[in-house]
Amino acid sequence: MDPLADLPDAESFAELLTREELRRSRTGELLVVAVIDLDGIRTINARHGASAGTDMLRRCAEAVRSAIRTVDEVARTGPDDFSVLLHATDSRSAHVWAERFEESFETWARDHPAAPVTCSVGLADSDEAPTLLEVAVRARKRMEVVQTVRKLRRAREGGS
Repeated sequence: MDPLADLPDAESFAELLTREELRRSRTGELLVVAVIDLDGIRTINARHGASAGTDMLRRCAEAVRSAIRTVDEVARTGPDDFSVLLHATDSRSAHVWAERFEESFETWARDHPAAPVTCSVGLADSDEAPTLLEVAVRARKRMEVVQTVRKLRRAREGGS
């Protein structure tokens, strides 16, 4: 368990994906992996202190917990990353979930001294790769693309 967010850690999530892969091979259930990165945590820590960054990570964890169903599972998989396994979900439904999550997170973070704070979300479903571990890698890469686009957009807007 990750003590900061009170969630399973990256190793536990990888083990979960391995177990779910075995179950999926029997059931054919469609699964989606979402990778969420809390944008700008280093900046939050530098400007507002480590306790503000920790508080924002906890708020993000709570926002994720509130946005998932009981059957879905979440873990803290990096210093500022969370991964979610969405059961019985296709890509279209996952995108609706991601939009709802981002709106929910904005509400959770609204009154924080570092606000506004955003998250970058990458999604991939089990039809896209032969294993759930590979699905998770695709979701992470997509999250990184979203994050890069946002950084470039902010840099362009700041330079105008």
